[in-house]
Formats: sequence, structure tokens, C-alpha cells
Amino acid sequence: MKFPYPGKYTFVDVEIPNLNNNCICAISILVFDEGEQVVSATELINPQTFFSAPNIRIHHIQRKDVINARTLEQFWQDYKQYFEQPYIIGAHNAMSDISVLNKDLARFHTEIHATEYLDTMDVMEQFYYKGKQGKGDLKLSNIAEHLNIELDHHNPQSDVNCCCQIVCYMYDHFQMDITPFIHKIRKTKFKPSKHQDQPTARQLKSYLSYVHKQLHSNAPSTRLSASKAKAKGDQCYEEGNYEGVIFNYELAAFKHWMSPGMYLRLAQVYESLNLRYDSIRILEKGIQNIKRVSPNWKMLKSAQYDIYSQRAKQKRKGKRQLTSSGSIKNAPNKDAIVKPKATLNKKNIQKDTATNPSLQGQKTVEVTNGERTSSQKAIKSTKTTKSNKHHSQRTILRRKAQTQVAQKAKKVQKQESNTDSK
Repeated sequence: MKFPYPGKYTFVDVEIPNLNNNCICAISILVFDEGEQVVSATELINPQTFFSAPNIRIHHIQRKDVINARTLEQFWQDYKQYFEQPYIIGAHNAMSDISVLNKDLARFHTEIHATEYLDTMDVMEQFYYKGKQGKGDLKLSNIAEHLNIELDHHNPQSDVNCCCQIVCYMYDHFQMDITPFIHKIRKTKFKPSKHQDQPTARQLKSYLSYVHKQLHSNAPSTRLSASKAKAKGDQCYEEGNYEGVIFNYELAAFKHWMSPGMYLRLAQVYESLNLRYDSIRILEKGIQNIKRVSPNWKMLKSAQYDIYSQRAKQKRKGKRQLTSSGSIKNAPNKDAIVKPKATLNKKNIQKDTATNPSLQGQKTVEVTNGERTSSQKAIKSTKTTKSNKHHSQRTILRRKAQTQVAQKAKKVQKQESNTDSK
């Protein structure tokens, strides 16, 4: 492939493993120097972190696919010269790819040193559609369909080729001047972030909902026997692939696996990820599957009881800590609140009266009453809420009685009118 514009260009596309948007799991680059293609490289990257279900659904790259792949640091040693000046970085929605790359490179204390970029989304919006595009027209898949460019969307190599062909199309059909669409890269410093080894509870809940939809819709990935799914789950457990463990063990449980060990292991995984409801749920599922066949279901029942008891203990500890720190305020009690304040105020007042004899007699009553009003107000508020409830109930009953009386009166009037007419 030849590029119609002079200069040095690096077209790039990346894929992201999870919803944190701070690392990559695949990259593809296409480099041109004075119109000639110099480098074309596509690699899976080991992000050394977890994968989220929505991302897997988009690009179909899983953790097992990248375990033996190179890290971005190793890839960067071979290709970093194509991200230096005077190369211009080209991509579709270029700043998002550049920012993700810079976030990931911040872990290795480096960044993209190129200063200019070319955005094919900007080219389509400003030059082709001239600001009159419809909804979804700037998506890469829709652009490729509109311009008759072959595209396997979210395959990084295909996406990079598509970006390059969009620019070539604009030159071949419209002799587009590229200089107005080359912009300066906004420099932002990213702090090196530690990648999480395991997903958050919120991310796993979204993944679990995805798994359950797959199971109940009889998706192609669920067409495995219970024994094969269990074996795959064991392999994922050794690799530390949480998504693989959950998907395969849930599939085996869905197909009525009869061994209690798998249910106990999956419950432990859920417990370690703070998903207690799901740990109890999977143990209950195991009890239902195994109870008909063998007495081993009692192991799962005892494990379920242990989870319940641990949860109860933690609740008690939390309540004790809160009451000792004073963050929980009990309901106002006359004896508990008012009396200590009154005694403390008397001591303070005795000191004041010793220094100022003119304050004797009157001030003591006023201050103590003033101090008691805050607690008494709280007590009165509780009493007023109760009285309001009783009042509302009384009004409802009164209105019912009034309607019944009115209805009876109407009936009597009708009867009387009927008798008079006769």
C-alpha cells in the first residue's frame, strides 16, 4: 500500500482489556515514510491485569490468549522510534488511543514523544460530511460500509488499514489538503497506576449478568458437557483467570455437576471477591443438584451456614465499633440525656455564681431549662409523629363513617320518594 501524502506517518489502533481504560491488550501499527510502507506490525499484548465482559464481547480477546504474549514495555523497545518526532500519529478518534497508550506507558516512565496527530473522524466530519453527518455516521464500521472499504471491526490490523484507506480515498476522489487536519497533541502527565490483579465487585456483577444471559440463551460458547466445562474451569483457576473460572464453573453447575468440590471452590472465589450473595447462591445450587444423588450436599450446607455466621459476626463487630466511636445515636431518652447535662450545668453555674453573686437564684433555672430544650425537642418530635399518625387514622375513620351515613341517608330518601310516588 502506498500513501499519497509526503512525510512520516504512523497509523495505530489499540484494544482495551477492561473498563478502566488505562492499558491495552492488542496493538497494530502501519508506518509510512515519504509514501512508502516501512513497517506493518500487529501483536497481542499482555496487560498483566483482568479482562471485563463488555470488552471481551467487543474484541473477543480473553486473558488466556495473551498469557504468553509480550508486555507493552517489550513491544515499545522495538517500535518506539515510530512514535517520536517527526512522525504524525494517525488513528480513528486518535486522542483516545493516544491517551490510553500514554496511561499504559506511564507505568514504564515513558510516553509518546510525537507532537502531531491526524484524526480520520475529524476528516470525515469536517471535510466529507461538512458538519451535516447523521447519528452514527462517524463510526468506523459505518464509514467503511459507506466508502466500500473492507473491515473486520475491532480487529486492530483491519482497523488500521481502514484508517489509512479513508485518507487515501479522500485524496483519490477529492484531492484533499491534509494540513488543516493535522493537530498538536495535548500533553497531559499521567501518574503511573498499579494494575489490579482482580476486578472489582461491580465489574464482576456485570460479567455475571452476561454469563447468565449466555447460559439461558444457549449460546455457542455454552455447548460443552459438564465435565469439559469443569476441566476448563480448573485450568482457569490455576492461571488466575477469574472470568474463566466463573464462566466454566457456572456452566458446569447449570448442567448439574455432581461433585461438591467445584461448588466449594467457586464459593471461595466469590467470597474473596466480596460477592457473598453469589457464594450462597452457588452453594444452594449445588445442594439442589447433589441432594438427589448423594449425602455430600451436607458439606455445602455447613459451608453455607459458616458464611451466614461470619456475616452475622461482622455485623455485630461493626455495630460495636460504631457505638464505641459514638457515630450511632440512639433514640433520645429523658433519663439518659437530660440528667447528666443538668448536673454538669449546675457545676458550671456554681462557679459563675461564686464569682458573680448577683447571678444567684435566677440564672440556674434558666440555663438548665435552656439546656434541656434540645433533648426535649427531640422527644417531642417523636411524640408528635406518633400523635400525627393517630390523628390521620382518626380522620380516615371519621371520613369513612361520614360517607357511610351519607349513603344511608340517600337510600332512605330514595325509599321515601318511592313510597310517595306510589
